[in-house]
Amino acid sequence: MPATASLTEYRKKRNFKRTPEPAPEDRAPKHKQPIFVIQEHHASKLHYDFRLEYDGVLKSWAVPREPSTDPADKRLAVQVEDHPVSYAKFSGTIPHGAYGAGRVYIWDHGTYEPAPGAAPFDVGLEAGKIEFVLHGEKLKGRFALVRMSGSRGKQNWLLIKMRDQYARRSENGKASNGKASGSFTPAKARPARPPSPPELSGAKTPPSRVEVTNPDKVWFSDDGITKGDVFKYYAGIADRLLPFLRDRPVTLERLPEGIGEGKPHFWQKHTPEHYPSWVRRVDFPTERGRPVRYVLVNDKATLLYLVNQGTLTFHPWLSRIDDADRPDFVLFDLDPAEATFGDVVNVAKAIHEVLEGEGVESVAKTSGKRGLHVLALWPGEGGYDEAREWARSLAERVAEELPDLATVEIRKAKRGRRVYIDTLQNARGHHAVPPYVVRPVAGAPVSMPLDWDELTARLRPNQFTVKTAPNRLARQKSDPMAGLLKSFRKVRKPARS
Repeated sequence: MPATASLTEYRKKRNFKRTPEPAPEDRAPKHKQPIFVIQEHHASKLHYDFRLEYDGVLKSWAVPREPSTDPADKRLAVQVEDHPVSYAKFSGTIPHGAYGAGRVYIWDHGTYEPAPGAAPFDVGLEAGKIEFVLHGEKLKGRFALVRMSGSRGKQNWLLIKMRDQYARRSENGKASNGKASGSFTPAKARPARPPSPPELSGAKTPPSRVEVTNPDKVWFSDDGITKGDVFKYYAGIADRLLPFLRDRPVTLERLPEGIGEGKPHFWQKHTPEHYPSWVRRVDFPTERGRPVRYVLVNDKATLLYLVNQGTLTFHPWLSRIDDADRPDFVLFDLDPAEATFGDVVNVAKAIHEVLEGEGVESVAKTSGKRGLHVLALWPGEGGYDEAREWARSLAERVAEELPDLATVEIRKAKRGRRVYIDTLQNARGHHAVPPYVVRPVAGAPVSMPLDWDELTARLRPNQFTVKTAPNRLARQKSDPMAGLLKSFRKVRKPARS
C-alpha cells in the first residue's frame, strides 16, 4: 500500500485548517536510519504515542502508561492509524474540539534498527511480533511489540523491554541483568495513586549518634576525599538538607566503594529489611500493584546511617507523602549541552524575571555538575500534570524571548548551542536533586543554593565542593532557601508521626 493511501484515516480525522498537526506529504522524507518518536499526549487521558518509521509512514501505537525500561513492565499499546513521517517533529497544542485535543510534547526521539536475528518489520507486523533496537535519549536497547491474542477491533499489543545491558528494574533501580553499572540512570516509574494515608513503618526513636565505619576509605581518588570526609560534610549540613528530604520518598544513589570506573554504582528505591527498625519507610504501590518501600530521611541519624551505607546523593520526590500527587515546587533544569555556562546564567535570570512577574518565589542553585536548577514554588491547586504544564508554558515563554539562548527542544541535535530548559522531571514518581547534596563526579561538587545577585560571569558550575562548601555556609548571613522553605510550611501541614 502506498504511504499516501495508508494515511487516509489520519487525513479523515483532522481538519488541517484548525489543527497545527502536519498534513500528509506527497513525498515522505527518507532517513538513512529509520526513526522513532514517543510523544507525551495530554488528551482527555494522558498517554504516550509510540511511533516507528516504516515504508514512508509512522506506524503508531497509543501507550496509556509511560514506557518502561523494566522487562517486567508490559505496557499495553493500542495500534492506531498511521501518521506522516513529518509528525515526528510535532510538538504543540491540538485545539479544543479537534480530534485528540490537548498538548503534545516530544518525550523521546531517535533512530531504531531491526533486532539482530528478528524477522523483517513487515513480517513481524503481520505475524504479531516486532523486535527492534532503540537509540534514543531515554530508551535504549532491545524492545518488542507483541500482539495480544484474541484482540478484536483495535489491535492491542504489548510494548516490552527485552533483557540487555540497558534493562532496569523499576522497583529498586538495579540493573535487571544483575550487573552493577557505573553510569546508568534510574528507571523513572510513575507509581499508581497511593493509599491515603500511606502506610508508614519504623516508629522507634533514632539514636542520638551514628558512627562512620572505614572513614579512611577513599571515595574520590583524584581529590583524596574519603568516606569520612563525606560523612563529616553531611553531618555538618544536615540541618539545612533535612527540610528538603523530610516526608518525601527518597531514591538513594549509592557508591559504596566511591567513584571510579568499574566500581559499583546503583540506585536504590526499596529499603532492605535489615536496615534498623528506627529507619522510617513508606509504602507506595508500583503501577503493577507491588509496593515499593521507600526510605524517609526525616532525621540526622537516618541521613548519616545511609551515608555510612554508601549513599552519596539523595534524590527526593517533589511532593510529600501527605499529598503525594501534588508537588510543593517545580524544577527548571538548565542543561548547557554545547552552550556556555554564561548562557545558562542568563537563561536562569530570565526564568527568574518571568516567575517574579507571576509573583512566584524561586531560588537558583548549581546542579553540582554542569548546569543550574531553578526551584519555584508551585502556586496552583492541581497535581503534577498541571504543575508540569505550567512550568512548560513558562519555559516556552523564555525560549520565545531568548530564541538564540534557550530552547525547550528535547532533541539534542536540534538544540545547537542553546540552553535546554528541561521541565519533564515534574512528574509523580520522578525525583529531583535537592540543595546541598554531593554529586558523584570528580572534585566532590555539591548542589549549592545561590542568591540571585551571585549569578554572574564569575560563577562556575562546580566551584562548591565538599571541601569548600562548609566555609561558605559558615560565612553566610542568610540562607537563600529560607523563603522557599517558609512557603512550604504555609501550604503544607507535616505528615503524621
